[in-house]
Amino acid sequence: MPLTLVAAEPEDAPRIAEIHMAAFGSNAMLLAQFPTPTVRDALKKSIELKALADINDLQTTVLVVRDSGSDAPSSPSEPDRNEQGHGPREQGKTIAFAKWAHPVSIDENYIEPHWVWPTGTDLKILGDWTNKTEEAQRHAIGDSPCYRLTFIGTDPEYERRGAATMMVRWGMDQCRKNCVPAYLESTLEAASFYRKLGFEAVEKISLQYEAGNSKTSQVYEEICFVYNK
Repeated sequence: MPLTLVAAEPEDAPRIAEIHMAAFGSNAMLLAQFPTPTVRDALKKSIELKALADINDLQTTVLVVRDSGSDAPSSPSEPDRNEQGHGPREQGKTIAFAKWAHPVSIDENYIEPHWVWPTGTDLKILGDWTNKTEEAQRHAIGDSPCYRLTFIGTDPEYERRGAATMMVRWGMDQCRKNCVPAYLESTLEAASFYRKLGFEAVEKISLQYEAGNSKTSQVYEEICFVYNK
């Protein structure tokens, strides 16, 4: 059925949280940072609140893809926006989301909306991974303003239908229009997807950690990609 790419609205935040957990609930780093079912249940609310803050942030574009042929349509009373923020609400089930942070220079003093982490979060592993990703971005593009894909996820029941491609190509189009690069961090599993779209792998992030009460060290890796056309 037809898929439609639109700007997310505040009403999409709970569904974005559902998709996030469905797509990444088994990710090794997520499980290490949020080590118990109780913490992960609370994480869903944190994701919803962050999604809402990002939707309202002028320096972030949150996209969603709706399946207009779904049997779970949006309420016809709710107004929708297209990519420019105008137009009637597109009907259908939200099946995917992406967050693109806009290019911001250092002298703009921009502060990204903060996360509110649930009680029980492993803040050491979270902090160590955050430091690794920030260092990798500095190595990859320095202080250059860029479009940064901070999160992207598709409901597993709707994978391989082109939703992710639509959302990534939106960012690539913005990069070409504004003559700036794009940057993202990818799981190892998704790396080939970005390569096919024209992204270049520039660095690997690797973190050795001990999760929970385990004394066994584990290693988690992701790949940094840059698009610069």
